[in-house]
Amino acid sequence: MQIPISEVRAKLPQLIKQLQQDPSVIYEITVHQAVVAELKAPPQLPQGGEAAHALLALIDQLPPVRSRPQGRVSEHIKAHLYTQPQDPAP
Repeated sequence: MQIPISEVRAKLPQLIKQLQQDPSVIYEITVHQAVVAELKAPPQLPQGGEAAHALLALIDQLPPVRSRPQGRVSEHIKAHLYTQPQDPAP
């Protein structure tokens, strides 16, 4: 819907109320019959916490973490540093 800028200045509170009632309406603001701006409702933002719930759902789908062997690396530092890594069994 095209509206001249002079009319927008006079009716801005009404236009905002109409946008609150029907967010799908887009007002095109014109100057000398040329569209220069749009007045529309902001995009609907997702509810807070939706991203966290999505991440938690993804974590639940991941395979379990392999446990590390017991013992301290510092006790066997040379074995950890200087041995060839072994391929994990398929």
